[in-house]
Amino acid sequence: MLQRIKNKIGFLILAALVIAAVFVWSEVFASPTDEKIKIDFFDVGQGDALLIDAPNNNQVLIDGGPSDAILNKLGSALPYFDRKIELVILTHPDADHLSGLIEVLKRYEVGEVLETGIEDSTSQYAAWNDLIKEKNIPVVFAQAGQMVKISDNLAIKILYPLDKISGEDYSKNTNNTSIMGKVFYGQNSILFTGDAEGVEENSLLLNGSDLKADILQVAHHGSKSSTDQEFLAAVAPQIAVIQVGAKNRYGHPTQEVLERLKGIKVLRNDLDGDIEFVCDLTDCAAVAAKN
Repeated sequence: MLQRIKNKIGFLILAALVIAAVFVWSEVFASPTDEKIKIDFFDVGQGDALLIDAPNNNQVLIDGGPSDAILNKLGSALPYFDRKIELVILTHPDADHLSGLIEVLKRYEVGEVLETGIEDSTSQYAAWNDLIKEKNIPVVFAQAGQMVKISDNLAIKILYPLDKISGEDYSKNTNNTSIMGKVFYGQNSILFTGDAEGVEENSLLLNGSDLKADILQVAHHGSKSSTDQEFLAAVAPQIAVIQVGAKNRYGHPTQEVLERLKGIKVLRNDLDGDIEFVCDLTDCAAVAAKN
């Protein structure tokens, strides 16, 4: 009898130790960033490329820059075995946003494309559409009010275009067709803007759109035709990110826009290299920019 009691006590002690060990090791292996997202504003030269990496390993790539430089950036940001990007957003079909995405479509599995679908006669846009058809990638045409859920607590709300504009010809100025959207993660918000100019900004202001965001991707690489003072006041960002190439021929970002951004923390790809934010549910912190 005594031996049985001893055996039972020994079993209970062993079981307790196993349970304790499981708890300890689960805490060790639970990554402290499990509930954090990563947002990379890549330095791809004179162009835009923004990657959102969710806790569930879903990724959203917004624009791809002017060349295949995006491939090296994705290779560094994603695990080597991850060859799928769940959503690719093309804000508008200008080469400095589109060219890199063509290379991404060639080399990655893409779950879905979100774009405006406007008419555009360039060979690059034709190649983009041909690849989408060849790979049978589902396409959604953007319109204000759409909500794209990426993971728990993480979603994108489309603010512009106000109506579907697929099939329409805006060849004289594609900038003001740019998809504008707000990324929400917990209490954080990030506004991406493509090459939106004053016309688009004013349309959103007149529409009463909720533009307030913690982080603003400054439109059109800091061109003076964008980021009007009234628009900037409505966004009221804590941080502004300018995706711009070093010594570019356009003189971006312009002094006018830099003046408007006074009092706001400004990060720039031409000066800071790749810019990365790590966000928990309450705050986004910029990690050291990587050159």
